[in-house]
Amino acid sequence: MESQITPPHQIVAEEKEPRVERHLRLAKQVAMLQIITLGNVAAGSAISWPSPALSALEKDNSTLVGTVLVLTTAEKDLVGSLTFMGAILGTLNAGWMLSKFGRRQSLQLMGLPCIAGWMVLGLAPNTILFFTGRLLQGIVLGSMNNIGYVYIVESSDTNIRGMMALLSSLGISLGNLYTVAVGYALPWYYLCFVCAINAVMFTVVTFILPESPSYLVIQGRRQDALSVLRSLRGKYADIEAEVRELEYMNSSSRSGWKGLLNKDTLHRITAVATCFLLSQMSGNYVMLVFTARILENTGAFMDPNAITAIAGVPRVAGTIAACFLMDRVGRRYSLLVSHAINAVCMIILGSYVYLAEAATQNDDIFSKFSWVPMVCVMISFLAWTLGVQTVPPIISSEYFPTNIRGQASSICLTMGNVIIFAMLQLYSPMLALLSQPGLFLFYGCSSILGVFFALFMVETRGKAIG
Repeated sequence: MESQITPPHQIVAEEKEPRVERHLRLAKQVAMLQIITLGNVAAGSAISWPSPALSALEKDNSTLVGTVLVLTTAEKDLVGSLTFMGAILGTLNAGWMLSKFGRRQSLQLMGLPCIAGWMVLGLAPNTILFFTGRLLQGIVLGSMNNIGYVYIVESSDTNIRGMMALLSSLGISLGNLYTVAVGYALPWYYLCFVCAINAVMFTVVTFILPESPSYLVIQGRRQDALSVLRSLRGKYADIEAEVRELEYMNSSSRSGWKGLLNKDTLHRITAVATCFLLSQMSGNYVMLVFTARILENTGAFMDPNAITAIAGVPRVAGTIAACFLMDRVGRRYSLLVSHAINAVCMIILGSYVYLAEAATQNDDIFSKFSWVPMVCVMISFLAWTLGVQTVPPIISSEYFPTNIRGQASSICLTMGNVIIFAMLQLYSPMLALLSQPGLFLFYGCSSILGVFFALFMVETRGKAIG
């Protein structure tokens, strides 16, 4: 499952390229790939949008056009999970788009539906259009996530590929923070229009991106690929060797959907799907989407809405830290440490809530420790971004060669979105069955399983991905 080939262009670049020129070249590469970050800010804003929006609807359920929205508990769950139902369609759609239109044009095609999703949601007069807007946002989120990861891993230098791939996660985290920070100062429908600004900016700047060199190679556009690689790798790299390697690694296997039907590829898909499953069973997106709803039941000493906004900061900080750690410690240990920290936080939080609920009215000891829920949630948010949230989508692109990467990545991310949708939709039933402390303990135990899984996870740091 691991490639043993060290990319020739990397050897040449490291031996001969002056340090200053290398830093300037990589800075140019980072600046170019920041466009993907902007797209994920626009799409990622939809993930945390339900937290401020549902809180606002509790206080005032009127719409911009003068109607009212009345949501049941199940419909509130659907506000969060419907986006990931759309993401299921989006990731499958992305696999087709990546093969049909290429990486660059696929990104460009995502701009308009992203804008449309926010407009439909902000102008929705009833629940049908309200949910339609959420579904459309999900389709964009799933497509953007898949296409963005594929573009980044195919364009980046191998020794910084993990850091570059995390730009997508950083964009999502920034989108989350942006939404909750602005969301509690604006009505939910005005928040939609503010979030659409990022989508407009992304649509404009995608036109300066080059096509992925890997995609150009498998399309037979060798000279175009050499031109793009010269710009990305610099004048000291042996780009001919990199192109020959790409041609070799994609010559012996079938391309497209048929290329998925072999034992090795199916084994890799199963490994990535398991990684997604354990990541979501640890409470990752449930806590993100329903932060305010969950914290209302923990006895947190601050306003849950304020904690939701503050909790966005460690998510961004954790993603930035992961950018520097992912290529140093590798995917395996990033995931292991992330699960371990989250397990401790969730078990402490579950135990605290259980003991607080069982305490007598005269027992005021827990009022002295009312800071515990907020601290546990914030540390968990930080931990998730170090590996639980960031590693699965990265390896979903890195595990597969170029000629099947779009389709295989789509399958893996679709499975991930199915799991996210199920966990969000099952939040209320699981809460009723397990109770609040039981649910936190379930998340903690799932992360313990995640620690053991990470020990056996295949490493992709520094490996050629074809």
